Amino acid sequence: MVICIVAMVVFSILGIFSVRWRRVAKEAFQCVFKMIQFKPCDVKLEEKIKSKITSKLMIFPKLAKLFYKNFKVISWIFTIAFFASMFYTVYSLYNLFVFGSCSPGSTCIFNPQGNITDNNVCVINAKFVEFYGEECPHCQKMAPILEQVENETGVTFEKLEVWHNDTNRAEYLKHVDEVMKDCNLQHEGIVVPTFMSMKNNKSICGETTAEQLKQFIKDNG
Repeated sequence: MVICIVAMVVFSILGIFSVRWRRVAKEAFQCVFKMIQFKPCDVKLEEKIKSKITSKLMIFPKLAKLFYKNFKVISWIFTIAFFASMFYTVYSLYNLFVFGSCSPGSTCIFNPQGNITDNNVCVINAKFVEFYGEECPHCQKMAPILEQVENETGVTFEKLEVWHNDTNRAEYLKHVDEVMKDCNLQHEGIVVPTFMSMKNNKSICGETTAEQLKQFIKDNG
């Protein structure tokens, strides 16, 4: 009976394009409807599917026999796999629209803000940097928010301490004009925390929300 559930979904979609599949979809719907009512399916759809597939496998007699004998188990496996794939598809689409990546921090099949490498890993086009000060209270407040954003988006910010590290401070000062413009600063100096995309030198400064930081990544990745 479980195969009827999958058949109802699949053939309902195919039925949009062909009358042939609409008839099968109707039978599948009748089976599922009766199953909900705890009644036996009288259209024998499962038997039809079972016989159809078995006949196709008759060129391999042993395989056909194995399939026919274990049809119920195979149908359960297929049904579970079918709905699991549907769940992960919906989950990936949710991540894509919310976080800009179908599977934050992992692999995915599409990503509007990144490229696909040879091993199908979604990567962000830009390198992101956080300029921070060791004793800066605003930086300390942003630390758990930044960690949350990194976990949810798969983007890792390179952390550069600028109050005690001359090399990092010099790197910050290379971009100070852009930082002043993006952060609406009136006086030149080091402002922390500053989050920067090295792709286009765009910045966002000070304490921000997780959503603002995610939007910054999406816009400048």
